[in-house]
Amino acid sequence: MFEGIVAAISLLAAAVAAAAGGGATPAPGDGTLSLVGSNITAHRKFSCTFARAPTDCGFRVQEKARGRASIVNMGRDGGTALRLQTRPGDQNVASSGKMERTDVYLSQEDTGCYEGREQVWEHSVLFPDDFAMPTWQMYVIFDFHNSAPGPGQANFHVNLGGRGNENGDLIFRGYGGAKNPGGEFRATIGKPRKNVWYDFVYHVRWSSRGDGFFRAWVNGVMKLEHRGPTLYAGQGCYLKLANYHTPVCDPYPGCTGPASSVIHDRVIRYDVLAK
Repeated sequence: MFEGIVAAISLLAAAVAAAAGGGATPAPGDGTLSLVGSNITAHRKFSCTFARAPTDCGFRVQEKARGRASIVNMGRDGGTALRLQTRPGDQNVASSGKMERTDVYLSQEDTGCYEGREQVWEHSVLFPDDFAMPTWQMYVIFDFHNSAPGPGQANFHVNLGGRGNENGDLIFRGYGGAKNPGGEFRATIGKPRKNVWYDFVYHVRWSSRGDGFFRAWVNGVMKLEHRGPTLYAGQGCYLKLANYHTPVCDPYPGCTGPASSVIHDRVIRYDVLAK
C-alpha cells in the first residue's frame, strides 16, 4: 500500500478529506502531498507495521515482564499489529511511578524531531475488548516525548481522562516554549469506541518558538490546529506508542484495576522538504 519513496496517505480518502476541510489526499507520485488544500513535498523516511516483533524498525520496549508487548494477528495495514498490555501492578516501569506502563519508543534520531524540522506522521490505534475504558483516570496511548530527562510534560499526547477532562473523552494535548511545562494546547476528539480503527495524521513543525505549528486529523477530520511552540527550548523529542495509565478503578488510590490492552499499527513518517 505504501510503496515508493513518497507514499500517499491513502487511508484518508480524498472525498472525505475535502468534505471535512482537512486530512490528506493521494499524491501523484512526484513527491507532492496534499494537506489541507496545500501541496508540500515530502519524502517517506520511516514505516513500520510490526510484522515480526515489538522491536521491529528500531523500537525499544518498556515493560514490567516479558510478553506485555507482543504481535497479534490483526492489523490496519496487513495481517499483524502491536499489542501493548498492562496488568495489575505493572508500576515503576521506566519512571512510571504508581502509573502502569507498557510502551515502545523510537530514538530521537529515528523520530527525526529536532528544532526547525517539518514532518508528517501517520499511525493507527484500536481499543480492543479488553481495553479498560477510563472515566477520569489519566490514560496515554501516544506521545512525542521531550528529549531531556526529568519531570514535566511530553510535547504532545493522545490521551483519555485526566485533569480538566474527567468525562473520559479522547483528546490531543501538547506543550512547548521556553520552559517545561510550557504553554498548553489541546483539542477534544470525542468519545472512544472499542474495536474501531482510529487513523491519525499529524503535520508538525518542531520549534520552541512562535513559528511552530501542529495540525492533527482523525479519520480524515481535522481536530487540532495549533500555531506556536511545539518543543521546549534546547530540546527535541522522540515518539512513543503507549499504554500508560493510572489504574482504572475507584476509589483511587487504594484500588486495583483490570488488565488492559491497546493495539497499535502503521507508524509512518514523512520529512517535508523546504518550500
